[in-house]
Amino acid sequence: MRKSQCDVLIVGGGFSGTMLAVHLLRNSRSLSVAVIDRGPLPGRGLAYSSPHRFHLLNVPAGEMSAWPDAPDDFLRWARTHYDATVQWRSFPPRTSYGAYIASLLEATVAQFATGRLQWIQDEALSLHRRKDKLGVQLKVGSERLARAVVLATGNFPPANAKMPGLETATALYFQFPWADAALQKIPPYGSVLLVGSGLTSVDLIMALKSKGFRGVIHVLSRQGLFPRPRRHIGRDESWPSFWNERSPRTTRGLLRLVRCQVQAAAEKGVDWRTVIDSLRPRTQDIWRSLAHEEQKRFLRHVRVYWDVHRHRVAPEIADILADMQSEGQVRLHTGTVVRYSEDRDRAEVRYWDRDSQTEQRLCADRVINCTGSETDCRRIDESFITSLFVQGFARPDPLFLGVDVDEHGALLDYRGTPSDALYAIGPTRKGCLWETTTVPEIRVQAATLGKHLAEMLERRTRQRGILKTA
Repeated sequence: MRKSQCDVLIVGGGFSGTMLAVHLLRNSRSLSVAVIDRGPLPGRGLAYSSPHRFHLLNVPAGEMSAWPDAPDDFLRWARTHYDATVQWRSFPPRTSYGAYIASLLEATVAQFATGRLQWIQDEALSLHRRKDKLGVQLKVGSERLARAVVLATGNFPPANAKMPGLETATALYFQFPWADAALQKIPPYGSVLLVGSGLTSVDLIMALKSKGFRGVIHVLSRQGLFPRPRRHIGRDESWPSFWNERSPRTTRGLLRLVRCQVQAAAEKGVDWRTVIDSLRPRTQDIWRSLAHEEQKRFLRHVRVYWDVHRHRVAPEIADILADMQSEGQVRLHTGTVVRYSEDRDRAEVRYWDRDSQTEQRLCADRVINCTGSETDCRRIDESFITSLFVQGFARPDPLFLGVDVDEHGALLDYRGTPSDALYAIGPTRKGCLWETTTVPEIRVQAATLGKHLAEMLERRTRQRGILKTA
């Protein structure tokens, strides 16, 4: 294999990109695969490279297998390579999961694909057509050619929080919560303001605790809701699937249906989490069954409540957070920012407090944006994504939650025509699938897309060989 070209080039080496490479190499004995990632190690990405000891998986070990058809695979691996006492309901550190994914790629290469994989530590800047191939220009290296390119970039960085006065911010405000300097040089007993109260905010709180921060952590959000805690639910505890083709096709009707099921479960002593989890296998079907206007209505009125109930935190993390709140170290505020300003080494945020209906003031040594990843591709400052839109290779989905794709994950161009060489996997397909940000959903995508691409490219190779001999 020439180093400058391959059959499939995957942009992004987190869970999505690494597992897609695994499936491609296992589904074909001839395809060459290259992965471009900013990090040196496969499978980590941003999610599973955290060094902080309080960053645990948000899903039990028993549900985190990378294989759709082998549910206990991670559990067995964790007992052998991490801790022999890990149980189905345990929540191991995220770093252990990154090591697990990397081990799957290593084993695949050793068994099936020696010499057929390149791991390129670099950054993709742009994409161009090169006759019958696609060319991806790298930041450091030269252009790489491929027959197919897959976008596996994971979640995009967050957009700037909407705070008037932010344009004058200096070193006290961080748009990207995982920037190297975001948690550096904060006075040990100072104060930090996190804007947003979702999973990112909880992760930042745990990161500060891991670093021994003793000061006050203010959290400000519109709804003032932290993600709900998971509960140690037994492996066999379940609630029957209740959504079907006769179920409501409106946001209001679905909300009423779920509430009725939660009430029925409570009357039988079953936790509400079990009801929410019973929807998981059907969530994508439910999303696709909603008309465009109903999807927009869901995003406006229900999304935040769905997120805090659906995307929960490990019980151990919920307990730590509750203790920090009761001790006054974490203080949750509900409201919207009115004005941001900085005075030497302190930032000041004035906000409209929803509870008291008055303007309040918060001061902090550091302000960090935890509003979650940006999904609107028109606002993303990523040169590679921009190049796709500028040339018409891709278009946003109608809800601006990601890129528009067909059922196989092929990007739709500006006219709505599916590409025969450009694909997406993972969070960038959120507009079409909604639930496409966690392992149980993405592992299915990786297996399906890996099989589809392998069969498609091998079929084209055979057809080209027939034409040459004709």
